[in-house]
Amino acid sequence: MRFTSISTRLSLATLAIVSSMGQGFSEPLIEKALRDLESKPPISDESFDFVVMGDSRSSQPLGLPETFKTILREADSLQPRFVVDCGDLILGGAAEGIGPQWDEFEEVVAGCAAPFFPVAGNHDISDSATERIWLERMGPTQYSFRVGNSLFIALNTEEVNALDRISEDQVRWLKGLLEATDAKHIFCFMHKPYFAQDWDDNWSNVAEALRGHPVRIVFGSDIHLYRDCGVREGVHYVITGGGGAPIHTPEEEGGFHHYLLVQVRGEEVSWSVIRPGSILPSDVVTADRVNELRAIRKQWVGTEPVEVPHGEGLDRAVKVRIRNPYDTSFSSNLEWEVPDGWSVEPRETVYTTQPNATTELEFRVKAAGPASVLFPAPMLHTVFEKTRYGGPVRVDRELDLIPTTVAKRAPAALAIDGDLKDWSGANPVPVSYPHGFDPNDKTDLESRVRFQWHPDCFYLAVETWDDEFHQPYAGDIVWLADNVELFLDAWSWGLSLTQAGPEAFLYWGVNRSRETVNTEVQLAVKRDGRLTVYEAGFPKDVVLPMRLEPNASCRFSMIMNDLDGSVPDRPRHWLELTPGAGSGSGEFPRMKVILGE
Repeated sequence: MRFTSISTRLSLATLAIVSSMGQGFSEPLIEKALRDLESKPPISDESFDFVVMGDSRSSQPLGLPETFKTILREADSLQPRFVVDCGDLILGGAAEGIGPQWDEFEEVVAGCAAPFFPVAGNHDISDSATERIWLERMGPTQYSFRVGNSLFIALNTEEVNALDRISEDQVRWLKGLLEATDAKHIFCFMHKPYFAQDWDDNWSNVAEALRGHPVRIVFGSDIHLYRDCGVREGVHYVITGGGGAPIHTPEEEGGFHHYLLVQVRGEEVSWSVIRPGSILPSDVVTADRVNELRAIRKQWVGTEPVEVPHGEGLDRAVKVRIRNPYDTSFSSNLEWEVPDGWSVEPRETVYTTQPNATTELEFRVKAAGPASVLFPAPMLHTVFEKTRYGGPVRVDRELDLIPTTVAKRAPAALAIDGDLKDWSGANPVPVSYPHGFDPNDKTDLESRVRFQWHPDCFYLAVETWDDEFHQPYAGDIVWLADNVELFLDAWSWGLSLTQAGPEAFLYWGVNRSRETVNTEVQLAVKRDGRLTVYEAGFPKDVVLPMRLEPNASCRFSMIMNDLDGSVPDRPRHWLELTPGAGSGSGEFPRMKVILGE
């Protein structure tokens, strides 16, 4: 058996020296795995198994998921040649606070009998400081090794300041490996599955490097699900993100904990999807079926948008549209689930959709008054009887209710100082959907948000009344304690008062390095007794594609997180502007904010 390990930053030899000069850690995990691999040559160069997983992190700083530990135990019983984890090994956060997380991780994987190869994920590396910790404790951020007739390549999607693709420097490194190898099979591992995003923008440079080489499978994770993404240009692409992190995707779309057992048998390569206690075929969830399910549930069945200004009632005709793109008609039944304070007429109807046509059904939707125009809204239920890649699909689709509000135009640029004396006339919107606490307990948590704008900046102010302020964190885990999470079109932000001062953290956005502290946003946080005021100004470049001009708009939601540090057993709880914003699913209603004249 031969193996190599190459990094654009550090070789393993250099890495061992750095580690010996550090805090007394043992050899980096990748170096140990390579040494173990070399010391136990395979029985056959042409026949061996390996395990792949991804996203094995916890949702708390300490306490790795039992699912991850179970996978490692089952891997021992399967006796693979090695194990690869495609990233997000720890929850992460600011560099100064993640040492205990890495301690726990290394302790857990030390019990894995097979050599364990980690791949860097966005929770593992978020900036230069956390990258240095990875290099010291794990090893190179990109590397390769050889087993028998196969070459294995770990790519790094977490290059600091890289924008949503593998850098050209790393692609040159990859090309050198591919051109120098005589391996019959090549496997690539990475965290963010850029191949599942925009192929031209996010993956074309790597796809070109892979072309003409015997690359069998590219594995990615980051999305907490399993998906066989099919073959493109001779390469099979697979997402495996079920190693223990929270799951928010429906099971039939791949949302279940799992790992993969990959088998190399001479010229043949295959894999099985394994849950604890069961083995599933590789096509248990296909891209074709997922695309059909999503089209039916999110595009082909639904209501027209129903915009309601904040504080107004509702009484109007609403259309439900059912599209049938197939060549035969089908009939089904549609009924409404109607919450208190709402009414829908008729409550139930039978319909028939013609081939390649759209059926429109009209219903009268009313709310008893402005106080009733709340979520949950009425929800329709039907069964889409005609499908191509599986059985009939049940559809549960809520009325497309869109609360709206108007952002006041500021006469001049605002001073961001936490003093809201220049916010008169900007109407507050209550953040009114509680999660994890008594909604009537206003002493625990109460919050509201206001909006203004100017041609150069979009402003918001969040006022929060809380019985205890507690924020011990910094970096990408500030949401674990008192913090404002914002969802503004294609942007997601965290606004916090950390021990080092106000911090605006960018989770994702447009043409910006993700998961990093941002210095473009102006932020002031001012506390006065129970009241904490977060005042922020977002320059026009960080609200793109929204235009800062009259009648432009954005879709917005937010979470006001709360952690009472003086009560050790009290879990984090929060308020949401729209329900589901704190679910982690990425799919929830949003308010429409319209820029006033």
